[in-house]
This record gives sequence, C-alpha cells and structure tokens, in this order.
Amino acid sequence: MAGKEAVVFILDTYPTMNEPYPSKDSESTRLSEAKKAIINAIADQSWRSKTHECGCIVLKTGLTHHHMALMDGIDDENALGYYFRKVARGKKVHVDLDDDVHFPNLIEFDLNRITPQTLRAISHVCSTSDLSNADAMQGDLCDGLIVAADALYQRTNGKKFKRKIVLFTDAEHKVSVDGSQLQAVIDGLNKMECEVIVVGINFDEEKDFSATVDSDDDAGIKQEYDDDDDDFDQPDTITSKNDAPVAEEADSNIKEEGNVDIDNEDMDDIKMESDSRTRVKRENQMLLMSIAKVIGGCVLATKGADIEDVLQRKMPSTAGRKNAQRYDTDFHIAPNLTVAVKLSKMTEQCNLPSLKKAAVQFDPDSGDALRDNAGELMTHDTGTLTRHFEEEQLEAGIEKEVPLDLRVDAYRYGCDLIPVGKMDLAGINAAFAGDANRSIEMIGYLDRDEVVSSGLLMGPAYCIVGGKESNKSRSAVAALAQAMDEMGKVGFCRLVKTKHGGAPVIGTLFPMTADGGRYLQFLQLPFADDIQHFQNRDLDQFTGSDEQVQSSDDLIDSLMLSDGEFERVSNPTFKAYRQMIVDFAMNAPKKEELREEGLPEENILLAAQPKPLCEFEVPKILARKASGKISAFLEAFPLQETKVDQKKKKKYWGDDV
Repeated sequence: MAGKEAVVFILDTYPTMNEPYPSKDSESTRLSEAKKAIINAIADQSWRSKTHECGCIVLKTGLTHHHMALMDGIDDENALGYYFRKVARGKKVHVDLDDDVHFPNLIEFDLNRITPQTLRAISHVCSTSDLSNADAMQGDLCDGLIVAADALYQRTNGKKFKRKIVLFTDAEHKVSVDGSQLQAVIDGLNKMECEVIVVGINFDEEKDFSATVDSDDDAGIKQEYDDDDDDFDQPDTITSKNDAPVAEEADSNIKEEGNVDIDNEDMDDIKMESDSRTRVKRENQMLLMSIAKVIGGCVLATKGADIEDVLQRKMPSTAGRKNAQRYDTDFHIAPNLTVAVKLSKMTEQCNLPSLKKAAVQFDPDSGDALRDNAGELMTHDTGTLTRHFEEEQLEAGIEKEVPLDLRVDAYRYGCDLIPVGKMDLAGINAAFAGDANRSIEMIGYLDRDEVVSSGLLMGPAYCIVGGKESNKSRSAVAALAQAMDEMGKVGFCRLVKTKHGGAPVIGTLFPMTADGGRYLQFLQLPFADDIQHFQNRDLDQFTGSDEQVQSSDDLIDSLMLSDGEFERVSNPTFKAYRQMIVDFAMNAPKKEELREEGLPEENILLAAQPKPLCEFEVPKILARKASGKISAFLEAFPLQETKVDQKKKKKYWGDDV
C-alpha cells in the first residue's frame, strides 16, 4: 500500500448549493456543510501524515484560475480567498465567460502539502453567481473531474501515491459532456488506480462499485440499475457535448420555490421550473453513477445526514497505516526445537501529540518566517536548563544553587530515602541480557475461551510468521497455528522484544488466518504482581418477567453492529482536539487574547466544538434502527423518579454490612 495520499476535492458552488441544509445551525446551507466536510477531511489527512497532499477545485465560479489557465495577479491561496471574501461582502465582480480559455469558470487550490492558508481560503469559498447568470457559466462537474484528473497526473505521475477524487455536488446544474474527452480521462483514472467518491447532496440513492468493478466492460460508460428501477433510462454511453441533456430555460420572472408570496398565475411556471431541476438532477445522478461504476468508485447519498459523517464512511478519521518492520526472532517451540521467524507489530495505541518547543527562523529583511523547499517552517531546537535551589534560602532571598555533586535521585522506602542513580536503573536490565537476540519461548498451552474471558489481554498485537528463507520455518508456524485452532488452544509464552536482551513479557499466541495462510498473533498478559484486584460485592440475580427478558433480547438484536462497524467509531477527544487545532490554524488568536494561563474556556469550546459519542454517525444510525425496540424496553422497565433526599449516599460497598 502506498504510504502517501493525494486527494483532490471538487466543490460545486451553483446557486442551489445555497439552499438550507438540516443541521444544528439554523443558518447552515448545502455549501457551508460541504465546506466543513472538506476542511475536516483535509485536516484529517494532515494528522495522518505531513507528506499527504490535498487540492480543491471550485465549480461554477466567476473567475478562471487553475493549472491549465493561470490568471495574472493570483499568486497564492490568499489572493483567491480575498476574491471570495469580496463576493461574500456583496461587491459585484466580473464574471469570466471567455470561451477561448481551457475549462473556464473553475478555480483551483493547487494539489500540494497542506497549509493553514489553504484551509483558510477554502473556508471563504462562496457562490459567485445567481440563477440569472449561473447557466451561462461553464465549469460544470465534468469539467471539474477532467481538471482534477489532470492535476493528479501532473503531480503524481511516476510516484507512489494513493489517489482520490472527492466530488461534493447537488447535481442541479446543467452539464455538457464531451464523451470522447471524458472517456479518455476515465481511462487515465483507471490507469492511475484513482478512487472517485461522489457525495451527492439530497440524492435519491447511493451505490458502491469499489468492490464490483467489471474488468470486461466495453469502451464507453454503461449503467446498471436494479430491475425494479423503471423510472430511470439506461444510456449505453455518454452523450457527446452537442447531444448533452439541457434543461429548459427558466423564466426570469419565476420566484424561488417555497416563497409564500407566489401569485396563483405563476404556479404553472414554478412547477415547470421544479420539473426542470428534477430532470437535470436525475440525469446528472445517472451520469455520476455511470462514471462511478466504470472507475470502481461510489456515490454516497446524504439524505439529510451530516455530510461529514457520510464522507467518513469512505474516508474515516483514522490514524492511518504504517509499513510494519519485521525483525528476526528465535522461536523456541519446545526444548531443543527452535526455528527462525519474523516478528512485527500489528497495532499501536495513538495518543495526542506532544507540544513542540522550537525557535522559528525569520528573514531579517522581510520579517517573514522562513520555509524550506518542502514548505515546512525552519526552526532551531531549544533546550531546557533546570537549576536547583535550597527552599529555605530562597525564602530568605538568597539564590544559592545546590552543587551538582550534592544532588541525588532517591526512592522513598518506609521512613528513609534510598539513593538510586540512572546507571543503577539501567543495570537492572543486565539481569536479562542472556538472550543475544529477540526470542519467543513457548511455556505451555491454555484453553482459548478461558483466556479471552479473563479480561486480561493487552495490546499492542504482534504478528509471528515464518522466515522467507526457510520453508521449514513457515511450515512449522502454519502447522502449529492450524493445530491450535482445531484444538481451541492458545500458546502461553515469554517474549523478549529487544535485540540485546531486556525485561521479558508474557502473553498468548493466538492462531490466525489471513489470505489463505496462517500466522500467530501475540497479545500480552500481565504478570501476577503487575495488577491489583479489587473486591466487589456479589451482584443480585435477575428475577424479571419473561416479557422483560424478551424485550432485552430484542433490544440487543436491534443494536447488533455489522462486521467492522465498530472500527468507524471515532475518539471524541481526538476529534475535538483536531478541530481546535484546525480552528486555531485558520483563525489564529490575536495577541491581546493570549494569556499565560491560556485562552478563555468559551473560546476553546467554540474552537473545538466537542460533541458526545451518541452524536456520531454509528450510534445515531443504531439509535434510529432500534427506536421501536428501545421504546418497548422502556415500557418493560418503567423508570421511576428518585427524589434527591431519598438517595443514599454511600462511599464504600462495605457500608451495607
């Protein structure tokens, strides 16, 4: 799998994208929610790796600026952001309708490493037209796909990238298609193995073709629908530009649909306009379904759900993947029976990154922060100097530093302090230096169910496979895994993870199967003196009715997660932290807001936008699916309000005795 990713987002700004979209914020529109999803997706890419690259193409704009048609005076994303800010403030801007320009009415934020300037500029994107002149503009979704594909090719050709194009659109603008040109682009996307994701705002249906690509498709784009989808035509190929479907022109006097002041004589015209938009949307949906089918992409329908949550079905907020390093390890299966295997880490816990302390380098003439060729800030490392003073003399106003030879680290042992130096601690590992290599030593075998139910298994997980150079080693590991699997046993073993000896750990070897082969998975167990057990009082047995038991069974069945669905649950703390950093990057706090104790709590909450786990996509989907069973459960177990003064305040369970 490629380590680096290159993602180009395509954002539709046709005036219909300004229509309201259901959200907590009453002022949310389709466009604002799509921008939020793009910004958060780009931020996720930057968290996974600083080498990931992202770009964005904006459709239906009054300006033309992309790598095929650069505009003078546009030097960076800041200039593009300024253009959109002028439009948002109501300033009338020139609408570029020059047919001599390649793919007019598109604005591109270059595909490159992620910077705060790019996020800030995308946040200012807005519609630069209205329904009176939007149809005269070019820059439709097909033009955006072509420019995005060319940008990916120009940037990543011959390099190891995982490529993606993500399109956000409501598909309500007219599209002109040059069949031969689009087909050539699609062939190029297939050669680049580029994944195409369409986020259809208020689409009727969705389909995922990523696992059902037919390699025997004829040239041209064909469309498959279910047999009962009689409402859709099924075109065999993309129409040419001259034959492209064009919706009827709207009457300039027609008011917006949903206006309460509509006159009766305009109702027929409004119905005609609505039918025209519906037909254009349906035909565009069919076109996008066709493109997704041939490329092996997918079309996601938002259906009023949070757009960011919908996108995360295909681009989850994960920590990403790393190429595992394999280490030569001695596997002692039994006394006098040792084989050479490979040991590699499978999982690792992710933590919030630590703060970086560095001195930023500035240009002495301009005063701007210096960056290297890769666009990263140039910094100097900083050091920390700790000085020790006697507390009594400090209180007396005397700053007398304690000499180095009088300082010592110590452990408290009873009433005394036992001095222990760093070299003493390092010497503890000398007792385990007998192993000259990493090693796994099998001690015995345990019942698998007994180990799983113990609740003592710990990560990270390690993978043990046979060595490449030894057929006997691979056969031994595979045979041992198969025998353990058939008998329902796991191995109980000792592992030394470091090369030149070190403190060993104990754990279990689970037999695993993957891609037709077998391997062993190591999970750590604690030593007897590693954990402390707590005593809990015996729990009361359940003596409910059959109705209550049945309602509990039904509730569990309705809340069952599908395979792999639990892996899509994001950590709310990580999500809030990342959202806060993105907000600070886009809207840097002013100097007068900075305080030694940090920003005010309300500022941090506004930037982080934390939300409980119950508001994430997977819990919400389950709650909707199980709403009936939840109601039945509440009826079987009616809640009773407990008055405050009747609550028993107990600190320990032993208070019952």
